[in-house]
Amino acid sequence: MRQDACYGDILDDVISGLKKISFGEIIITIHDSRVVQVEHREKKRFSKQQKGDCAHRAQQKEESG
Repeated sequence: MRQDACYGDILDDVISGLKKISFGEIIITIHDSRVVQVEHREKKRFSKQQKGDCAHRAQQKEESG
């Protein structure tokens, strides 16, 4: 029964990650048929249309001469 409680904690962590991350990965590491690690990786991408990012500023600089 204790093992089921442990899986509940793992599932809670995975669900929490799903709610927080818009783009990215949740990696579940398993050793000897047991979950030993859960990683949350969030990806953020920036388009050149966003004001203030480096690509946008470089483009403006080129256009202004």
